[in-house]
Amino acid sequence: MNYKTPLAAMLLVSTSGLAMAQSSVTMYGLVDATLGRFKGAATGVNALDQSVTRLDGGGLSTSHLGFRGTEDLGGGLNAIFDLSAFIRNDTGEVGRSDAIGPPVNVGADPFFSRSSWVGLASRDWGTLRVGNITTLLFLNSITSNAFADSTVFGPLNLVTHIGGPQAGGTAWTNQATYDSPSLSGVRFSVARSLPEGQGGGNTGARLSYDQGPLAASFAWQSVKKTPLTFADGTTPNHVKTWMLGGSYDFSAVKLFAHVGRIQNNGTDAAPQDVGYRVMEVSAAMPVGTGRFLAGYAVRKTSDTPTPVPGTAAGGNVKRAVLTLGYDHYLSKRTDLYAVVMNDRTETRTLPAPPSIVKASGTSFGFGIRHRF
Repeated sequence: MNYKTPLAAMLLVSTSGLAMAQSSVTMYGLVDATLGRFKGAATGVNALDQSVTRLDGGGLSTSHLGFRGTEDLGGGLNAIFDLSAFIRNDTGEVGRSDAIGPPVNVGADPFFSRSSWVGLASRDWGTLRVGNITTLLFLNSITSNAFADSTVFGPLNLVTHIGGPQAGGTAWTNQATYDSPSLSGVRFSVARSLPEGQGGGNTGARLSYDQGPLAASFAWQSVKKTPLTFADGTTPNHVKTWMLGGSYDFSAVKLFAHVGRIQNNGTDAAPQDVGYRVMEVSAAMPVGTGRFLAGYAVRKTSDTPTPVPGTAAGGNVKRAVLTLGYDHYLSKRTDLYAVVMNDRTETRTLPAPPSIVKASGTSFGFGIRHRF
């Protein structure tokens, strides 16, 4: 009896612990399709571009499919994970891009290039995640502008993250990220992407405040990692970027504004010293069962960027994007939208002597978006 009683007690404790543990896995995603007429690529219109009618998988959001899960470990601690893939629903392909040849030379998006991480979350101590994780700078952009995560029509995302000098990826592989708990609306995050033989690695940080109608945030990152796949970006340049953003919700309209700087230092073999200023204003105004959206963003430099061929994406001197749209909600999960966008660029081009070439293109699209 002296041996059986402790054994029975141990079995009771272990089985009750298993019964108390709560775990769940959720399948989620978004499918967005846009039919429209576009002039120029998302990376910037050039003087040689012609208007093309296209059906694209993604207009106001990039389509994706994912799985996320959590397990309650007790004491306010949870094990968490997220696996998510980009989907090109116009063709059925996975990822945002295939392999890109010279001079970029990076591979295609891996399957779970949107996110693939595991971590621990504590209500008292914050969250630690490791894996392929959205950058803090991109998070700063998409959570505080009227067009959210749109990389097709969103002015802030187009002048900051898509092409141009800050093509350092919207997510970093081999990354560890810590997010603090909220203290009266204040949070901070730090991130480090290990180089693993790809240069100097990447570092990021973010400080945010969100309380009531007012929100403000500051993000900074340093990119020194030579990308192997599209998921890590499309430039081997050493680039430092900072962004200060804010918003205020007046109920009748929510206003957003950003200022920032992108410093392109080139590579060790081919150094540069080109700084870009970034500015953005946007607004979202409830109208009926939808929202009217408006945004303007500009990226420009007074330095001398390296000349590019006339067929390259435009805007290595200046890029300005103006977008207007209406997003109509059929339900909480399904919406229809109509958007028109004007893209203006100034580009220092080859052949020598390099000259400044201006280009302009207007694009419009009609789309449907469904979340699940």
